Amino acid sequence: MLIDFIKNKFQQRQLRNLLNVPRDKRIDNWEQIKTIGLIFTVGDAERWNLIHRFITAQESRGKEIHLIGFQANKYEINYIFSHTRTTICHEKEDFTYLGLPKEGVIDSFINRHYDIVIDTTIQPDFFGKYVTAISDANLKVGYSNNESDDNEGVMDMYDLAIQGNEEMDFKNYIEQIVKYLTMVKK
Repeated sequence: MLIDFIKNKFQQRQLRNLLNVPRDKRIDNWEQIKTIGLIFTVGDAERWNLIHRFITAQESRGKEIHLIGFQANKYEINYIFSHTRTTICHEKEDFTYLGLPKEGVIDSFINRHYDIVIDTTIQPDFFGKYVTAISDANLKVGYSNNESDDNEGVMDMYDLAIQGNEEMDFKNYIEQIVKYLTMVKK
């Protein structure tokens, strides 16, 4: 459809503009990382439980985690987001016609600095890429599926892309990030 084509072109231009903003990049060892921003798509209770277990484990190690999630229109949830630093963006009321978050909706997430931002959305996903690109972080991480038939589009907002041959498995993806960053030596 022409509308979808125009919307997609507009979104890709927004991403390219954000990528032109200069920023400092830095990779730290996982133990030195203190602030984490996690971007996710609202899914079933099992997915939320995986995210929550990760949050709990990291907070017990003194890390501060902020979450931002995208909830698709008409996606019903049957659980409670039990983490106080969670922002949920609802597709129907929190976005413009062209798919950008409305003013103020994502501010509580993007108005802070992170040591690392982890995008756990399944590509192609404009929300995950946009929030990653606009966030202030030393390191930005995303997942790329080499076997996907979908064009993932611009992936340049990620300083580190974990690549796989299947749809992202949250637990495995997070374990890979922690493993690689634990190997970083300064």
